[in-house]
Amino acid sequence: MIKSANPALDPAVLEGLINLVKKTYHGQIVLIAQNFRLVQVERKENFNPEDLFERDLGLHFENLKVQLLKDRIVQALKGLEFGQVILVFKKGRLTQIERLQKERFSDMQGMSGDGI
Repeated sequence: MIKSANPALDPAVLEGLINLVKKTYHGQIVLIAQNFRLVQVERKENFNPEDLFERDLGLHFENLKVQLLKDRIVQALKGLEFGQVILVFKKGRLTQIERLQKERFSDMQGMSGDGI
């Protein structure tokens, strides 16, 4: 059976991701895909000493920006069989989206049986 390269992302999962975004000030949210499916979410938060006093914990995105972010996340995951989508934050703002695509080769093995 061939798995779809463009499966729909569950709306509840997408809302959960947006809630994580709203809580991230400095750091990353890493979305891990396997077999065209989101299988894991990691959140890495960094703290500068001054953030403990200055950071605004009530970060909120406007509805328009939330929809744009949802669209960007879905687009970044689209067609990703194996890899990661990394959302990078600085001072409560999404500064970049990175997409790391991995290709696996089951028919190419080394002398000890490992892949390339």
